[in-house]
Amino acid sequence: MPSYLSNLKIHNLYDITMSSKEAHSKFDILEEIAMNRHHNLLGGNISTISQYNQNSKFIEPYHLILMNLEDYPTGDELSLKRLKSVFDSAYEAGFYLIAYGNKSFLESKNKAIQHIVNSFPLLEVESNNFKLTNELFTYNYMTEGYHFESVNDDKEKIIDSILKTYTKEEADSEQEFLSVPIASSMDGRQTINFTLGDKSKNYHAFITGISGSGKTTLLNNIILGIAQKYTSDDIRLYLMDYKEGVEFQVFKHHPNCEKIFLDNEDIQASITLLEEFKNKIKNRASIFREKGLKDISTHNVKNPKTPMPRIILIIDEVHRLFAGNYKQQAYFSKLLTEVVRQGRAFGVHIILSTQTLAGTHIDKTLMSQIGLRVSFKLTHHSDSEDIFTYSNTEALELDNYELIYNQKSGNKKANLRARANSPQDIDMILSEVYKIRDIELILKPKIVTTSVNTKIHNSETKEESERDYKYNTDNEDAYLNKLKKMGIKT
Repeated sequence: MPSYLSNLKIHNLYDITMSSKEAHSKFDILEEIAMNRHHNLLGGNISTISQYNQNSKFIEPYHLILMNLEDYPTGDELSLKRLKSVFDSAYEAGFYLIAYGNKSFLESKNKAIQHIVNSFPLLEVESNNFKLTNELFTYNYMTEGYHFESVNDDKEKIIDSILKTYTKEEADSEQEFLSVPIASSMDGRQTINFTLGDKSKNYHAFITGISGSGKTTLLNNIILGIAQKYTSDDIRLYLMDYKEGVEFQVFKHHPNCEKIFLDNEDIQASITLLEEFKNKIKNRASIFREKGLKDISTHNVKNPKTPMPRIILIIDEVHRLFAGNYKQQAYFSKLLTEVVRQGRAFGVHIILSTQTLAGTHIDKTLMSQIGLRVSFKLTHHSDSEDIFTYSNTEALELDNYELIYNQKSGNKKANLRARANSPQDIDMILSEVYKIRDIELILKPKIVTTSVNTKIHNSETKEESERDYKYNTDNEDAYLNKLKKMGIKT
């Protein structure tokens, strides 16, 4: 993919489908958006999204669809009825379509292509000249004798111009090292982002919800959002599953993952990993002192070409670690509290998830350090008050796939009720990420199934710690050989 398109992709302003399966999936999404707009936003004196946007503070985005008819799927085609339904009402819903290809598609026997050809005016381009028709331009006869040529401007310049529209939005979120969409407001008009960083003053998160309420989908969407928006230079993930030991194996090809722990009986693995994080924090602290820097944000601003990635550990069903052997539980809690308290400055962050906190004893100091609380449906007052605060029991009223997003340590006034985003196709999204991600920024996760693989290397020096996080351009051959040994083609 050209770099100028990659810039649009980063801002979620551009998407591409490379297979029939992907095309079907994207069409389903567009169809759902169009139906929602016609049923819920249009009507009365408002017949188009353009009119709606002129009278609403919640602006609906427009969609430009470019369709290469030469590659239109010939096998399992989209239902012609569905295609007609969407395209016939596309303009009103804010969708604009440009279908293109060589002249051969005009003779196609494919009914879907025939419908597209017959539904839209034809513009022929020959030798970089546009051939106008009366259908396109009523006063076409007036253009005779004039010469039209396509403009071949600087593509990077065009993309920069497009992105200027989003300058303010980016400026508002630049202080957040993590911001990925997870939900929408109850009226569907506002996107709710899962955010961590200096602006919100939240650096860790706690997520809860009963089985089947949507918690796993949320975790998956956060992990996928990180792959789509951030490289391994920005964020590196550690995933730990204490549920069934199988949930996170779907991310075995996630390009930001360092390690995935799948042994749900290996309680010691969490302790060993936190000890490793303590060591990394110590080494980073030494680096910062030598360079006269106060925290990772300052380091990365001063060193944009050699950033130090943030580390995010996600532990699913963490309640098991607070309800085991008392001595082991106490040590885990002490370690976790230390990492959470110190991690903010040194780029080490924790996301904890569980179905219930019943029977656990979570340190109050630990909870006080976790300002972002997210809850799906709960069934017990005690669970709701444990994750939020006393009398904050709105989570008991939620339906499945509804959530409470609270950035103020559970304060009831800060509750934001929202509808969680739907599950996504994990394999398809990761495949798309691989297509645009530079090879040196692709990690191959280490799958850990026993505690043998989690031993800490206490001899790690601060120099080794720093090297561990940054691709060294002076040693490219060695790095590429390392990738090959990991099974990643270069």
